[in-house]
Amino acid sequence: MPAPSSMTATQILLAIVRRRYPDNAALKALTIAPTVREAWEQMSAAAGIDQWTLSGVIAKELGLDVADSTAAPDPFAVQLVPERLAREQLILPLRAAVNTLVVACAAPIQGGGIERVQFVSNRKLTLLVAPPEYLSNTIDSAYSREAERESLASERTESEVGTLHLTSEGEAVDVTGASEHAIVRLSRSLLLEAIEARASDVHMQPFAGGGIVRIRVDGVLRRLTFIPAIVMEQVIRYFKAQGGMDSTNNLAPQDGRMSLIIGSHDYDLRLSVLPASRGERLVIRFLDQSRIYRLGGSGLSTAAIQAIRRLGRNSSGVVLVTGPTGSGKTSTLYSLLSEINRMGVCIITVENPVEYRLVGISQVEINPKAGVTFASALRSILRQDPDVVLIGEIRDRETAEIAMEAALTGHLVLSTLHTNDALGAIPRLLDLGIQPSIMADALSGVVAQRLLRRLCEACRTAVVEPLKQDEMLFHQATGERPAYRAVGCTACKGSGYFGRQPVAEIVELTPAARRHLAGGESDLGKLRELTKGPLSSLAYAAALRVVSGDTSAGEAYRVIGQRFWNDVAAIHGRTMPSGANTMLSDDESATARLNILLYETRQDAKNTIANMLDPALVKIFAASEPQVAREILLKEEEVTLLVVDVDAGPGGDNIELLKRLRVAMAWTRLPLVVIIPGNDKKLAKILEEHGVADYLIKPFAPEALMERITSVLRR
Repeated sequence: MPAPSSMTATQILLAIVRRRYPDNAALKALTIAPTVREAWEQMSAAAGIDQWTLSGVIAKELGLDVADSTAAPDPFAVQLVPERLAREQLILPLRAAVNTLVVACAAPIQGGGIERVQFVSNRKLTLLVAPPEYLSNTIDSAYSREAERESLASERTESEVGTLHLTSEGEAVDVTGASEHAIVRLSRSLLLEAIEARASDVHMQPFAGGGIVRIRVDGVLRRLTFIPAIVMEQVIRYFKAQGGMDSTNNLAPQDGRMSLIIGSHDYDLRLSVLPASRGERLVIRFLDQSRIYRLGGSGLSTAAIQAIRRLGRNSSGVVLVTGPTGSGKTSTLYSLLSEINRMGVCIITVENPVEYRLVGISQVEINPKAGVTFASALRSILRQDPDVVLIGEIRDRETAEIAMEAALTGHLVLSTLHTNDALGAIPRLLDLGIQPSIMADALSGVVAQRLLRRLCEACRTAVVEPLKQDEMLFHQATGERPAYRAVGCTACKGSGYFGRQPVAEIVELTPAARRHLAGGESDLGKLRELTKGPLSSLAYAAALRVVSGDTSAGEAYRVIGQRFWNDVAAIHGRTMPSGANTMLSDDESATARLNILLYETRQDAKNTIANMLDPALVKIFAASEPQVAREILLKEEEVTLLVVDVDAGPGGDNIELLKRLRVAMAWTRLPLVVIIPGNDKKLAKILEEHGVADYLIKPFAPEALMERITSVLRR
């Protein structure tokens, strides 16, 4: 389409999508990012659709087709477009003829790089539309074999290894001759890029014949770059040498550490190498030693900070922080230690490993090879007359018993435990062999914690109609609407989120709970009632963050899981919202929808049924033949419900059709809603004999279909 010279490619894309959704307030207010990848993420989030659906919208507006995600690029077509150009412009060559070249692209418009590809290939282009992420991954796969072959050829002729140049989108665009120092510069540039992006970890692993580098930002992995396999091998070898590992041993897992100073920040880097098929994988974790730990300003709610400080003021007892890996347990314990740390208090920790160095605190790192375990170190620590002891993790019976004994002999013991919630620590300790009476005396309280991504304040927008699926479910579960929704901008790299904040569930053992536990009662339901308080629900803490506009309901569901909907609905005296058990979390903020396979032979009836379902909440895959339905189900693994109209039409055999449909679909074990003609009582009887009660008799009111779908999904 012709484009005004004053408009960029991403601005043209936004204008196209706005034309399709003229009433969408989020799209109207959107300031589009300059890069195509970020622009797609923004438009997908603002429109409330996934990126393949967005591909269909853009393709339809431009009169084009959507690329087939299952089709492999033809090697000859790939050779017609240089890898550097394909990566820069996110244009994937698929098929070639004498005078034409079929390509998939994310910006099929003037200024989207099409003219350059057409000039280089010397062919007329046939354009297909596809999301940037699909294009990046397929370009990696298509060009990796050639990149690896060239790298191996370069190595055989003792040519020098190349320097990797990164574009603004983090794509690898060139590997040219350089010296061995190029590997050092490349390795350092990867670390700097990761730190600049606020990453907590760097992941390097074999991928599609080469190597992919990803970074974890705000708890979610994000692609950084792609490098040839031979280059990745040398980068990993360099990091192994710098981290104190054996760089010649590729067969055994190894751990190492190194330091990196950037400006005023002093980073400890923890390295882990794991042999895998097709090569080694490396994970580097950044530990910023200049970080200051304190409860105030940690992001915890005011009431949670006060409760944790109250637990820390105990002169003795065990305080546990629970949660999965990466939920901020260590940060919370260090923050509490920093507040306890005074001249008159002796604090000793035993950790595996010591992650952050705390001034004024003696920190012991376990070393099983030298006989220093949690249990042996604890015994020695208790002979050092400590007031406070921090145990990195309670993972075995011996450590748990020593921790309880230390608490009973006048020490405050802080530690972590892997459980799903706060009260889950009790059965876990019982499993480790702790006597109920001892636990009742020693355990002071438990904090369960999670980290939620914070909505980017530079681009978040107020929630308006129509509500997205997570927003509608939240409203149904709580009676309140979320304050803001994610959009995406340059500051947050299109994700809609910037930074993370902790939410906590805190249980302090009451005298009644201690009596209950000491008596040998381990019923968690009863204990939950005895310890119930304003801070005793993780889901409720997350829900309040949604109401305050700090995060989204979709993010709360992503982190806490299905129990989020159950718990917040129960707290508000409501039933779990319909559709909650089929909602899909999306790390890139695209709205998940209920995927339904609709079997219907008549186009008019298909349109009628489709109009009964809200397109913002439901995505329909349609089939008019049993075999076609089977093929769709084999390809689309996200289909969660079958809606089948068993009506063969005038003169047709409905029972025979039902048999064919059963053969085509029964293997999926998916929930089913059947629609049958009003005059076919024989078919209704057969369905009932086979236990199929979820059928609708035509004609029926539009709301009846959604009610039946809701009823089926709640089971």
